[in-house]
Amino acid sequence: MSENTFKLLDNIGGELVDAGLISADQLAVVQETQRNLGGDLGHILIRKGFLTKDQILEFLSERMNIPFVSLKDYIVDPDMMKIVPVSLAKKYRLMPLFKIENTITLAMADPLDIFAIDELRNVLKSQIQPVFASGEEIERFISENYRLVELACAPDEDIEVVQYRTESADEVSDRLQEMASGSKVIAEVNRIIRSAITDRASDIHIEPMENSVKVRNRIDGVLEERIILAKSMHLPIITRIKIMGEMDIAERRVPQDGRVRIKIHGQMMDMRLSTYPTMHGEKVVIRLLTKEQVVGVDSLGFNKRERDIFEEIILKPHGIFLVTGPTGSGKTTTLYAALQKLNSQDRNIVSIEDPIENAIAGVSQAQVNMKAGMTFASAMRSILRQDPDIIMVGEIRDDETADMAVRAAITGHLVLSTIHTNTALGAITRLEDLGVKSFMVASSIAGVMAQRLVRCVCKHCKKEVHEDETKLIALGLPPDTKTFRGAGCKYCRMSGYLGRMGLFEISDISGKMREMIIAGATEAELSEESKKRGLKTLFEQGIDRVIDGSTSVSEVLRVTEADI
Repeated sequence: MSENTFKLLDNIGGELVDAGLISADQLAVVQETQRNLGGDLGHILIRKGFLTKDQILEFLSERMNIPFVSLKDYIVDPDMMKIVPVSLAKKYRLMPLFKIENTITLAMADPLDIFAIDELRNVLKSQIQPVFASGEEIERFISENYRLVELACAPDEDIEVVQYRTESADEVSDRLQEMASGSKVIAEVNRIIRSAITDRASDIHIEPMENSVKVRNRIDGVLEERIILAKSMHLPIITRIKIMGEMDIAERRVPQDGRVRIKIHGQMMDMRLSTYPTMHGEKVVIRLLTKEQVVGVDSLGFNKRERDIFEEIILKPHGIFLVTGPTGSGKTTTLYAALQKLNSQDRNIVSIEDPIENAIAGVSQAQVNMKAGMTFASAMRSILRQDPDIIMVGEIRDDETADMAVRAAITGHLVLSTIHTNTALGAITRLEDLGVKSFMVASSIAGVMAQRLVRCVCKHCKKEVHEDETKLIALGLPPDTKTFRGAGCKYCRMSGYLGRMGLFEISDISGKMREMIIAGATEAELSEESKKRGLKTLFEQGIDRVIDGSTSVSEVLRVTEADI
C-alpha cells in the first residue's frame, strides 16, 4: 500500500474507533506517537500491532467504496499480463485480473492514485476499474507470474503457419491436420473450452483480428472478452476445432457447421460449432449445451399466476402454444420443461428441432436436415403419420410450417412451438402474416407467451443504491423506491450480476379473445383485453423484479428495450 493511501487514515482515525477496529485509548496512543515522531497513522497502527495491513485495506475499501480482493482467490490469466506490460505492473504495483468489454479490472496497492489510473487508461486504451489489494501480495504475484508469461511467449518452432498456394487439397488437409495435432494447440483449445465452462458461458466466440485472435464468452447473455492470442495460433486452433466437429479442414471459403460431444469433470456436454469466413480469417462460434440443463416447470421462475396459466395451456388436449422472444431468451428451455411435464407412458410425443439441444427420454426427437430435404414442414407431414399426441416444432419460420401446425392443432393434437415476435400477442398477428386465416388462428391457438432473461444482481456484493428520481418517476415508481445493484466481486467477475431469471408475458386464448381474433382485432386491441384479464407486460414484470431487489433498473431497460 502506498504512502498516500496510508495517509488517508490521518483524517478519519475516529472512524476506526466507531467501526470497533481499535479503542479510543489506542487511537490516543497512536496520535501522540504521530505528534512526537511524525509519520502517518496507518504505519504507526501496524508498528504498534493494533491493526494489520489487511484490516486497514478492508476498512479503506469499505470507506472509499472500492472492493478489496485477495489475489489468492483469482486464477492468473496469462493473456491479461500480455495486455498490461510488466513495466506498468511494477511501476504502479498492480496486477491485471480480467477484462469485460472495454474495461480492465486491476488489483492496485493504491487504487486512489488518479494520475496512475489516467496514464493506464491512455496506455491500455481501455476504461480502468481499480480494486484494493495488498502491495506485498501484488509484488509476489508480479514476480511469480510475469516470468512464466515471458517463457510462454518465447518463439515456438513447433507451430508454423504457411500458405498452401501450390499444394493439392489432400496435401493441405494433411498439413493442417498435423499442425492441429500438436500438444500446444490441443492444450490451448482445451483451455478456451475449460475457461468458458468455468465462467458458465453459453457461447464461445473465437474472432481473428488483423494481428491477434480474440476470444469472447457470452456470460448471462452478455459478451465478455476473456483471452487474446497471437495471430499465429489462429489457423491451428480453427483446424483443431474443425477436426473435433468432423468438418472440412481444407475448406475456408464458405461457412460450415459441426457438432461434437465432450466429457469434462464427469459431465457430458454437446458443442455446436459454426465457422464463418471473414477478412482476417475464419471466425468460430461454439454453443455449449450441457446435457444436464433440461429443467422442470418448477425451475423456470414463474409466479403462481403465470404457472397456473402455463400449466392450464399445456395440459389442454389440443391447440397451439407459442413461445416468443429473441435468440437466447430461453424459449427452448421453456418448451423442454413443458415436454418434461407432459411426458408419460400414455402419450406419444414427437419433436422436430434445429438443432436438438438436449435429449429427453421418452420423446422421439429428430433434427432438421436441409441437405436431405428434411425441413420443419416436411417433417410435420411425416410426424402426423406417427400417431402423435403432442408435437414440438422448434420454430415456425414459413407459411407452410404455420399452416401444418394450425391444421395439426385443429385435428386434435397439442402443438408446442416458437415464433419470432417481440410480444406474446404479436404471435397471433404473425401467424396471420404467414397466411393463416383469422378463423383458423382463433380455432387453433391455446395460448401465447413472450419471455426474456434478465441478469440477477449478484447476491455476494448486492447493495442498496439511490436511483435517479426522474428515472424512477418515469418508470411509474415512487421516488423513494429502494433499488439494488452489485458492487462487483470475484463471484461475478466485478460485473455486479450473477445468473439470470425469466420475465414472462403469458396469456391464454379463450372466449372473447377468440371472437376478437375472428373479427380481425389488432394486436393493441387484443393486448388491451388481455390486460383486463390480468396480463402483465414484460416491462411490468421487470419492474416487479426491480422492486423485490432481484435485478436492476438498467438491466430491465436493456432487456425489454423500453424507452423512458
